[in-house]
Amino acid sequence: MDDRAAGLTDELSRAQETLARALGRARIGEDRALANHVRELGERLAHLLSGLLRMTRLHSPDNNAFNKPVADLDATLVQLHDLLGSIHLVAVEEQVYVNEIRIRSGDKVSSIHELSAELLRHNAGGITFHLPQSGTAIRALIACLAAAPASTEPRNSLVKALHAAGVRGLELQGRFRFRMANEDAREMSDPRDFVSRALSVTDEAFQNLAAGRVPNPLPLRRVVTEMLERGFATEELWLEPEQAPPYAFHQLRVAQLALLVGRAIPLPQSVLQDLGTAALYHDCGYAAGGPGSTGVAVGFDRHTAAGARLMLRQKGFHEAKTRRLLAILQHHRDANDPLGSGLFGRVLRVAEDYDTLARRSGRLSPTMALAVMLKWARTRYDAAILQLLVNALGAYPPGTLLRLPDGRVVRAAMPAGSPERFAQPLARCLRLADGSPAPPELPLVDLHGVSPLHVVRSLP
Repeated sequence: MDDRAAGLTDELSRAQETLARALGRARIGEDRALANHVRELGERLAHLLSGLLRMTRLHSPDNNAFNKPVADLDATLVQLHDLLGSIHLVAVEEQVYVNEIRIRSGDKVSSIHELSAELLRHNAGGITFHLPQSGTAIRALIACLAAAPASTEPRNSLVKALHAAGVRGLELQGRFRFRMANEDAREMSDPRDFVSRALSVTDEAFQNLAAGRVPNPLPLRRVVTEMLERGFATEELWLEPEQAPPYAFHQLRVAQLALLVGRAIPLPQSVLQDLGTAALYHDCGYAAGGPGSTGVAVGFDRHTAAGARLMLRQKGFHEAKTRRLLAILQHHRDANDPLGSGLFGRVLRVAEDYDTLARRSGRLSPTMALAVMLKWARTRYDAAILQLLVNALGAYPPGTLLRLPDGRVVRAAMPAGSPERFAQPLARCLRLADGSPAPPELPLVDLHGVSPLHVVRSLP
């Protein structure tokens, strides 16, 4: 009996060691298996394109010698499209990326450089394949790329030539360059541009899930990384752009709020990235009713389980994926739910309900939304996490309308960011003391020492 017990103990120890090694590998990088698969297919795409262009020096694209590589390129585009949706092939200073994953050149460095050079001849920095291309379209693309560039506006001329050749579902990108280490980041990246890109990536992720594709969290994680690098003390990050996709903007706002709480806990950088990515996916279950999946609308009571099933389309298990699954399943559970919820689920519950009350319902001001939520602390919400959100947003969260003693009406522009700013935010003036609209070029108003402040429901 003792021998059996010892044997079981040894087996358990080995299993624990195996699990520890697996978790260690998962921590090396987010979705490493997916990234490697995309890299392999991306390398094949880049080398096939380069090889086909090289062949045009000896043969016309309609030659039978092109049959095999064209078929291989067609198959590669289909695999990448099933995996990623739109395929972004980008050349930056003799380096090539596919959907933000760098293509390793290895002993084929010359072909990577040649592909980059061929694109630059036409003043192009990349190609986006929104759809896989047929053999005929691939031959037309190769012929147009191999042709001499136009003397003026070569990229526009190439676009016209592709259109005339019947090539569809393809977009040419402008030239890219790396930012220098000493270059002012603010000049390179307008926060409004970041919000626009983040919404586009989030909406594309939702549409890909609705079309039945495998989840690809890599672009979403890049959005989260940039969000963390930027911080949250920028007015433009808290404004809602006109015609923003409702689903995508809700996901982005919940991610911002969740990351504010995550930083206040504080969580390690890698866990913050996992939290932000989970937030951008948290309501993905609604995509299960889109074309390419069941085609049946998903209700509120089913969207968490439906979202978890969508996430399970991605092969393999690792910490990041497990955290996403749990967050999606648990983000609507009350704090005192007998089933319990993990940290991500509790953070997302607070972040989502605040956004719903303060922005989506249109019934409550941001301050009233927090007041209502505080009444449900320890029942619906984790009291500590809710308090961290209150501390991060401040007494007057972004979007709060305030009337100043001199009659001006202002809007809180960004989260408090520090205890000193808790009740004294920076604000955007919307109405002057005489009631007229404030010029948009006015600087932000520092409410330090200004009192009393009165919350108003709407502009006069």
